[in-house]
Amino acid sequence: MTTLGHVVHNPQMVESLAERGLRNAASVEDVDAGTLFVRAHGLPVEVFDRAKEKNLEILDATCPMVTKIHVQAERLKADGYKIIVIGDPHHPEVKGTLSHVPGAWSIETVGDVERLPRASRVGVVVQSTFSGTRFTDIVKALSAKYYEVRAVNTICTDTHNRQSEATQLAKEVEVMVVVGGKTSANTKHLAELSESHGARAYHIEGPEELRAEWFDGVRVAGLMSGASTPGWLVDEVAARMEALSRQSA
Repeated sequence: MTTLGHVVHNPQMVESLAERGLRNAASVEDVDAGTLFVRAHGLPVEVFDRAKEKNLEILDATCPMVTKIHVQAERLKADGYKIIVIGDPHHPEVKGTLSHVPGAWSIETVGDVERLPRASRVGVVVQSTFSGTRFTDIVKALSAKYYEVRAVNTICTDTHNRQSEATQLAKEVEVMVVVGGKTSANTKHLAELSESHGARAYHIEGPEELRAEWFDGVRVAGLMSGASTPGWLVDEVAARMEALSRQSA
């Protein structure tokens, strides 16, 4: 079985799956036979079509929330809106969404809004792991520029809840440790949110990255994890944090 890109943004899980036989390929052209496993981010339409041309068996595990974004974008386009996809243009999920609505615009920041062409009606969807606060700010900027803006908040419920928890917890702790893959968008946003709400944040992938000096003189430390971080890894980080706090006490 082969996947295009890692199934999860977690090196420990990726290694475990590789040991069980899950192969990772850079392109569908590198897959000559067998099963193509479609990860949660989904794939561009043209990649699905090419896989079918090559007679590959397709196991589609695209996240339902990602599929929802495709559907919402297609509906907005059918209703006559110019589509805007908010998110990282280099992220596979965003690339997949853009393939469902050819001609759509992709933006990531409020500053990008100023560079967009004119349009009478724009329809907006957002990457499922995007920052809720940044999404709101961008929609406000779009509303100030365009006559009619129809924005659908397609941020994943789990992502939204984690961001809310990180925002609240960051106000109560001095240090926040965020566990998850360094390439994970939702984990990066948790660390950014923690920093913006007063906590000193450290984004790590495993307990071996923890440093005792991070907790010197710290009374309260918090721990958050990305959506794809396994529970056992969080437990290991928590145990290591406790051990280090006793050393610095």
